[in-house]
Amino acid sequence: MTGPRSPRRRADDTRRTELITAARSVIAKEGVAAATTRRITQEAGLPHGMFHYWFSGKEELFEELIAEVVRELKEGVAAAVSSTEGGSDTSLRDHLRAAFDVVRRDEQVEPGRQLAIYELTALALRTPALRDMARRQYQAYQELTTTVIAPWLAAQDVDVPGGAEVLGKLIAVLFDGMVLAWLADPEGSDPDEVFALIDTLVASHRSASKASIPG
Repeated sequence: MTGPRSPRRRADDTRRTELITAARSVIAKEGVAAATTRRITQEAGLPHGMFHYWFSGKEELFEELIAEVVRELKEGVAAAVSSTEGGSDTSLRDHLRAAFDVVRRDEQVEPGRQLAIYELTALALRTPALRDMARRQYQAYQELTTTVIAPWLAAQDVDVPGGAEVLGKLIAVLFDGMVLAWLADPEGSDPDEVFALIDTLVASHRSASKASIPG
C-alpha cells in the first residue's frame, strides 16, 4: 500500500467505476497531465466533489485504473490464447499473435488507450508514492506471460534455460516493447515477424536439445 485509501467501498460502486473509466478516457484523449480531478469528474458527468467521496486522491484512482487494465489484459489474452489451442500444431507464434490482437483491438476501440498505460507507468516511476504500482504492473505482465507459456512448453516438450518463468519474462519485455514500437510506427513495425523469430529460436533450441540426447 502506497498511501491512505478511501473508505468509500460500498455495495454499489457504480460511481467509482465511472470515475475510473472517465480517467482512462481523459488520459487516452489528452494525456496524463490533463487528468485533473476536475477534468475527470467533468468527463464522467459528475459533480467535482464526488471525486473525493470515492477516492483519497488521483494516486488511488490511478492504481485502480492500472489494476483494471491488467485484469482486462488477463481476461482478453486468456480468451484469445484459448481460441488458438490446436494441440501440437499450435505454435508459440500463434499464441503471441493472438495476444497482440487483443492489444490491437483495444486500441481500435479507443485510440490512445495503450499510450495512456505507458504514460501512467512513466508517472508511477517518477512518483515515489506510485513506484510500487509500476512494479506490480510489470510483475503481473510477467506472471501472465508465464501462465500462457508454461502449458505450451510442457505440451511441446521444450526445456529452455530458466524454464517458463525466464522465457515468460523475456517475452513480456519483448511484447511490451513491440506494442510501443507499433504505436510509434504502425506501418513499419510488424510484430508478427518478431514473433516468428522467437518461435524459430525456441524451436531450434528444442531440436538442438533433442539431438544432444544419446539415442
